[in-house]
Amino acid sequence: HLHLGIDGAGLPPDLACHHILVNDWEAGITAPQNVILVSIPSLIDPSVAPPGKHAIHVYTPGNEPYELWQNLDRRSAAYLSQKAERAEVMWKALERIIPDIRSRCEVELVGTPLTHERYLRRDRGTYGPAISAAKGFFPTGTTPISGLLCCGDSTFPGIGLPAVAASGIIAANSIATVSQHQALLKAIGCS
Repeated sequence: HLHLGIDGAGLPPDLACHHILVNDWEAGITAPQNVILVSIPSLIDPSVAPPGKHAIHVYTPGNEPYELWQNLDRRSAAYLSQKAERAEVMWKALERIIPDIRSRCEVELVGTPLTHERYLRRDRGTYGPAISAAKGFFPTGTTPISGLLCCGDSTFPGIGLPAVAASGIIAANSIATVSQHQALLKAIGCS
């Protein structure tokens, strides 16, 4: 994962928020570092970045081999070198969208499977579960405990910010109706 804060001056006004780039269609979408997703949420919601700036998230979806990372010490030179090397494919993809991205960059954070493992408590640094479309859907948010619901990337509809938000909406709407939510928001002054 590549998390960036950039100078937004002079970006094209029609720049899209989401991009999917494939380096080699013959290699397939599960080949490591072959598919790169780019999201620039500040194009839609400017409040997620300071004025004149943009926030960018770039990642390779769920295909970074954990074995490349498992024996590395996060404080070692080898780890830092590998982070830079593995982030390069994301930088190159981003340059296809914003050619001068490196000179615009003001904040750079690189996340690895070890980052996810440590900070998100994800087994082997996973980014959501791998569920084959042929084997069914993500589990629902219901649990055997009355009143306890689950939501997030491990429940229906799945991985990614829109899907995670939808799982939260599904959970909320199973507790109260939309009109009840609206009444509550109005009661607390958020109409």
